[in-house]
Amino acid sequence: MNTKKKCKKCSRELPATLEFFYECKIRKSGLRSLCKDCFKQDRLDHLASMTPEYRKAMKKAEVGRNRHVYREANRKRIAKDRGVYHQKWTEKELLKIYGSDCYLCHKPIDLTLPMQGEGSQLSLWIDHMVPTSRGGSNTLNNVRPCHRVCNQAKYNLTYEEYLDKADELW
Repeated sequence: MNTKKKCKKCSRELPATLEFFYECKIRKSGLRSLCKDCFKQDRLDHLASMTPEYRKAMKKAEVGRNRHVYREANRKRIAKDRGVYHQKWTEKELLKIYGSDCYLCHKPIDLTLPMQGEGSQLSLWIDHMVPTSRGGSNTLNNVRPCHRVCNQAKYNLTYEEYLDKADELW
């Protein structure tokens, strides 16, 4: 089949193949209306026209929409960097298994609070019973829900070490 397709931007007639046009499943031809060269240039022009503030706002919106994906990727990266085992899990699974009470102080966690900034002291943070910095795995068996202040007070102690330290303080 020796059909040609005309690029809407540069008006060149090129073979209607994936070598010259990107795929577009919603079009009758199955190909985009711009050739690959023009499409790439359009994307570069669009990116160049964006202000740094606009790019930052778009990235922030994307992260907000896909927060769970970014958190999972971050957990995986940290586990890999530290050489510990990583199991894929979500905060929803964690809360379903362990509930929404802080495992350190046994008080309820307010799931509506922001994770950072003002008012985040009693928000949901994930704590590793054996910290990954000390060889603990990133699995559901090793993580528990807790408050931000409790997690920061525990720092990189194991759960048992934290309990011993808490007994000494109280």
